[in-house]
Amino acid sequence: MTQGRKWIPWVGWAVVIALFAAFIWGLDRRSRLEASGQKAVQMLFVPSVEQGTLVRRGDELARFVRADSGLTLRSQVPTSYAAVIEALGAGQADVAWIPAFAYVLANARYGAEARLQVVRSVDRYGVIITRSGSGEPSRLENLVDARVAFPRTIRGRLRAMLVELLDEAAPGWIEVPVADDKEGVWFLTERKDGVVAAASRHVASGPNDLVGDGRKELEYDRPGTLLETRIVRRTDQAAPELSKVYYGCVMTRADSGINRLEDLNGKSFAFSDETSTSGHIFARALLQRAGVALGHVFFAGGHPNAVRAVEDGKVDGGAAFYSPPSPANERDGTKVGDARFLILKNMADQEQRDAFLATVRVIALTDPIPNDVCCVRRGFPESTWREFEDSLQRFLATSEGQGAYYDLVAGVAAAPCTDTDFDDFRDALKKTGVSASKLLEAAEAKLAQQKAKQGSGS
Repeated sequence: MTQGRKWIPWVGWAVVIALFAAFIWGLDRRSRLEASGQKAVQMLFVPSVEQGTLVRRGDELARFVRADSGLTLRSQVPTSYAAVIEALGAGQADVAWIPAFAYVLANARYGAEARLQVVRSVDRYGVIITRSGSGEPSRLENLVDARVAFPRTIRGRLRAMLVELLDEAAPGWIEVPVADDKEGVWFLTERKDGVVAAASRHVASGPNDLVGDGRKELEYDRPGTLLETRIVRRTDQAAPELSKVYYGCVMTRADSGINRLEDLNGKSFAFSDETSTSGHIFARALLQRAGVALGHVFFAGGHPNAVRAVEDGKVDGGAAFYSPPSPANERDGTKVGDARFLILKNMADQEQRDAFLATVRVIALTDPIPNDVCCVRRGFPESTWREFEDSLQRFLATSEGQGAYYDLVAGVAAAPCTDTDFDDFRDALKKTGVSASKLLEAAEAKLAQQKAKQGSGS
């Protein structure tokens, strides 16, 4: 263990130095291109997944844009989001894909402008739920003329599929409108308004998670809900739901006895990183609203590290990002789209994956957080942006482009946005009581240390 601790930082610094040198080389190359009269666009990505994946996929996008529009596009992955913000402010970067938190800082400090927002896809199924006691309906055919709680949050194609199932199997069923999935299941368990069944949206989740459908959400506030209810039918197909937000989540071990946020009072806890919106800032705000005073707290140095700390029992709870599973998660057998996916994707055996999901569970979600932003530096030429955006959208219209884009930002589309779209997010950040500027200063201090080491040849 001691040897490992000595070796890992050495390798980490070598990677940082190599990446920083490549970044500087890219900026110098851009200057030479501009001097020769060519249009050169420097595009940066914040390091979020494996560096090799970002570099490879970013180069694919760059090559397409170059062939499609004639723009000379250079894709780079600096060492941190602070380096990206600094490059935008110094005019050394033109386009950057960064988290919403980093964007509002870049906008406030250097006037960066939001242009596109990452859109992600969630495959949601519809389910019909009944009580599980003796004599309760066990099939859709038992719901003829029955009252069914139907959430207003079920819309579009998913609603149409559920209504069609009920119309065919249970003629005369009566819709009882409710606000959301959780309220629908509450109407069912409390036998409110004569409700004998409830509809709910449903996504794959771990067996012990308290998220995924109305039953699991109500279980958090009403222990025993899962035992008292059952799913009697799920739609054969899922309906894609596009989303511009994701969440943070709080995780615990299923055998920890921690079932609610309040159970974490005085317990040890791992946040993913001090500057993470989902894995720290919004997660801490969630815990504070619940009146939780944590015991020993540390920053794990990344989302997968926080998950591992919970799995290994090093901490009682941890925080990381959460997104519902995408179609890709269903195809590759990872099942979930939250931070646990970063560990599951390296497990080849499905039995091992299922055991892991049964062990590490999600018990609560934070407030919604805007997806990543594609922004430009102040003064970036509008005509050049239009060329880039048009070419990007053509790239996304290809199967190869869809695959590359998903690997880069886990998205399926890029939707136009403006700075005002992030005003609510700014208000939410203020309410957390966390100083964004201080977090940026801390990140910049780390960046300065990296530069100093690189300059000294360490």
